[in-house]
Amino acid sequence: MCAFLSKLLNVPTEPEPRKFNDPVFIIGSMRSGTTLLMNLLSEHPQLLKIGFELNRVWTEIGGAPIHNGCLERTEEHFKPEYANNMTAYFTNYLNNSRTFLRRLSRLSQANYYGSGGINYDWENIFLLNKSPHLSNKVRYINSLYPNSKFIAIVRSPYGQCASLKMKFLKSKETEDRLRYLSPEKGVCWQGFQQERIKDFPVDRIFPGNFNLLAEAWIDINFTMLNHLESIPDDRKVILSYESLIENREKSLKKVFVTLDLNKSHKEAERKIIEKERKIHNTSTKGNPLEKWRDHLKDREQQRLKEMLISESERYSFIKSVVPEVAKYWNF
Repeated sequence: MCAFLSKLLNVPTEPEPRKFNDPVFIIGSMRSGTTLLMNLLSEHPQLLKIGFELNRVWTEIGGAPIHNGCLERTEEHFKPEYANNMTAYFTNYLNNSRTFLRRLSRLSQANYYGSGGINYDWENIFLLNKSPHLSNKVRYINSLYPNSKFIAIVRSPYGQCASLKMKFLKSKETEDRLRYLSPEKGVCWQGFQQERIKDFPVDRIFPGNFNLLAEAWIDINFTMLNHLESIPDDRKVILSYESLIENREKSLKKVFVTLDLNKSHKEAERKIIEKERKIHNTSTKGNPLEKWRDHLKDREQQRLKEMLISESERYSFIKSVVPEVAKYWNF
């Protein structure tokens, strides 16, 4: 009887098997251009943006703590249940994204911001998860999804520290929110409300200790790039923020080739590359490659320079891995 009704209503008793494509992860220290990169790539018919950063999701069900201390994670922390949890979440998100209401939402956002995708190639889709807070968890993410691909972006120490400084100052002013940086290696920033300031050592808080910005730039980028050493070249792309701004075509073509997207979408790729767009920035205005000079005081620039000299070994490693920095990182 059930089989008869299924045939009559054209409802298969066993849906066709469908492969789950491992996600694509966009990573990079905060204020390094991860949002810009996500907005560009999510206009591709095969790259669907998943929410914003999923920090709460990764913390609560993914075994990747981000809230209340963004800790480094490697394959040693892998548990099958975390892969199951995140795959279920991703699959549910993908299914919901195909509804009319979600399409309407994407259309509204694209019209408002001038970026972002609307229609997708659902049969060949890859989920796109952008989060700076996964930068110190690459090896862990790779253990969950062994076929996943990573797109890492690194901004110059002066540009990134200036942007982060302005972001954190604005956050304190508008949200009464401060940032704590643990002295432990491989740990990212932790936000907290001003009322909790006594819970943290004063020398590890910003706004306050500017040296923390330089320390974080070195440590987070070194940790991320060190993790990426274990990822095969055909599953990763490393970009400099400056090259993405100055030569979008070269940078994005490199990404498209690595992701091995369908050739039928070449026209969509061309439009993404050539589209005139405003570079959104929530903290500052001006030339993204030069405005750091207006936001870093002379003594701050000197402190940053001293930090890079004292960390010359790790700084040299970063410069050796990120393409084209010799052209842009001349200070």
